[in-house]
Amino acid sequence: MKILIVPDSFKGTLSSAQVCECIKEGLTAYDPNNEIITLPFADGGEGFGKCLSYFCNGKTLYTNCSDIYGKAIKAPIYTYKDTAVIECAAASGLQKRKCVMEASSYGTGELIKAAYTNGFKNIILGLGGSGCCDGGAGALAALGGVFRDIDGEIIERPKGRDLENIFGVNLRNIVKDISFTYACDVTNEYFGKNGAAFVFAKQKGASDSDIINLDNGLKQLNAFLPRDIRKIKGGGAAGGICGGLYSVFGGEIKSGFDILAKACDLEEKIKSADLIVTGEGKTDRQTLMGKLPYKINELCRKFGKKCIVISGVIEDVKLGDKMISLVDHDITADEAVNNAEKILVNKSKYILQ
Repeated sequence: MKILIVPDSFKGTLSSAQVCECIKEGLTAYDPNNEIITLPFADGGEGFGKCLSYFCNGKTLYTNCSDIYGKAIKAPIYTYKDTAVIECAAASGLQKRKCVMEASSYGTGELIKAAYTNGFKNIILGLGGSGCCDGGAGALAALGGVFRDIDGEIIERPKGRDLENIFGVNLRNIVKDISFTYACDVTNEYFGKNGAAFVFAKQKGASDSDIINLDNGLKQLNAFLPRDIRKIKGGGAAGGICGGLYSVFGGEIKSGFDILAKACDLEEKIKSADLIVTGEGKTDRQTLMGKLPYKINELCRKFGKKCIVISGVIEDVKLGDKMISLVDHDITADEAVNNAEKILVNKSKYILQ
């Protein structure tokens, strides 16, 4: 049997490459006679840039930037030909400390500016895994935008809590001539009940009142941006970074999954396999909004292939021909995180049963 393993990372625990190796080890222990192909994958989130760079024989450069709370860090920019690939999660990723009102996308803007300074004017921006909800204001500030409050004072590094206080935006000195492709695998709008705040801010540490304030702030920011983005599908991705940058620079919003799938000829790989194994850290209803396991399952259905989903946690959703969760009645979430590799290897033995 020919088995294709094509998972996302288990966020905060295992990279997609590590997930591949664990599943392969478990399958081989159960039956060593199968042909197993591993394909570490991603959607628009964590691991997207590394995967695309790998598929395109690219290079990696590291640069200084800020995390969501302003701490100085180094983060990668992946390059190939005349294109730079930047993950929002690299600088603006979700952390254990979840305080979305104090979080800014400024570091993502710093990465974009560094790529631009190094001669890369074609930017592919991976939009998953962010820990902020500032509508892209922080990133725009890093690129030269100026935001002012009601008194005309400059808001240096706009955060989530600053959005309702923005009463002026000056984009005269913003960097120019950047061509953006937004790698986005959700369709949520910039604001509203299906927007960045209401759908994603809670998992980033927002209270109910914070969510309302953030949504109102995104509405307010939209009023000062050059292009009305309220109805742009995907505008709410990465806490609105997609919408904020799109309003200023335009560009194309594409599925991160589709970008990677084309780069590695994924459809042909699925067609030639007998069984496909996919998974992610947590499979829930948000998965059905277009995350990696959902997309893989759709291709399996298209080509009549069996699909197995193995994830850290599975909640209230059915996907594929079989689902396996690391967390069960014998294994707690903490145990699954702390012993992820060992448990994933053992659970993978059940794929072929």
